[in-house]
Amino acid sequence: MLLLFLAIAFSARSAYSQVVTKDVIDFCSLDDPTSCGEGKCIFHHTGNRCKCPDGWMGRRCARPCQDVYRSCTRWLEEGRCSWTRPISPFFTDNCGLSCGLCRSNGLKLPLTLPPILDNIAWFVGRWECKTTAGERFPEPMSGPYREILEVQISDVPMFDRPPVNVSTIAVTNDGRDVHSEVGFMTSKPFLEDTGFVEFNKPKQGDDLVGIETVSNNGLMLIEEGIVRGYVIKLDLKFKRSFFGPNHGPKSAKRMFILVKPDVMEERVIITDSRGVTKKWLKRYKRTFNYLEEYVRVSRQ
Repeated sequence: MLLLFLAIAFSARSAYSQVVTKDVIDFCSLDDPTSCGEGKCIFHHTGNRCKCPDGWMGRRCARPCQDVYRSCTRWLEEGRCSWTRPISPFFTDNCGLSCGLCRSNGLKLPLTLPPILDNIAWFVGRWECKTTAGERFPEPMSGPYREILEVQISDVPMFDRPPVNVSTIAVTNDGRDVHSEVGFMTSKPFLEDTGFVEFNKPKQGDDLVGIETVSNNGLMLIEEGIVRGYVIKLDLKFKRSFFGPNHGPKSAKRMFILVKPDVMEERVIITDSRGVTKKWLKRYKRTFNYLEEYVRVSRQ
């Protein structure tokens, strides 16, 4: 009986000794006067935020003043801009225009990137490259080729993790071989405002990313990995081929590295179905940035 009592007491103590935390996500640093660009960093207990010039909001005051979700006007009517503010900055971060946190200066993006995807904002754009060999992920080309990689802002779903659209087309110099992939990419930051407390969460961790694509050569792939600063690391986790299990890569690792503001490298290590391992590097140049595709609107 005594042992049973001690076991129950120990279990209760263990349950109550858990560390309860809620992520605080700072968009700026009070110690860095440049962290808000032309704005000013303001302390909030739910996370520091930038007070920006008219027309701008978000990290570094680099985001046009506009709503991310189409539901923002309804959320304003429900009072979520006010009663949630002591608990979570989600609605003010994603509905800055409707919630009155900023004023439009007449510029907006056709689609805006959700703040939760700010960690991959540098990856957004149209990237182009030209090769001198036929090596390519996931399948080699018949010779040197030109490639366009599109990472585009997507419509934001109401109840799911927001993605960016990813598409690639590669054409050999003679025009005879064409490979294309379409899919999406999403991210799960280590610091994420879910609205809930968490138990025994470590103090540090990686931001997770994943890409799912289908291709015109019969492959469906899922890659998972991490993003650290301006580096994305991916491992091939799932492969399914219309042509059977021996088609396509056996394993693969990829890295995307931003080496200059509009220059990016892709580094690949791939093992094919015969067990042959190859590695190569490609360099892309950004020819269009969807985060700068501003359009004129009436001021609000």
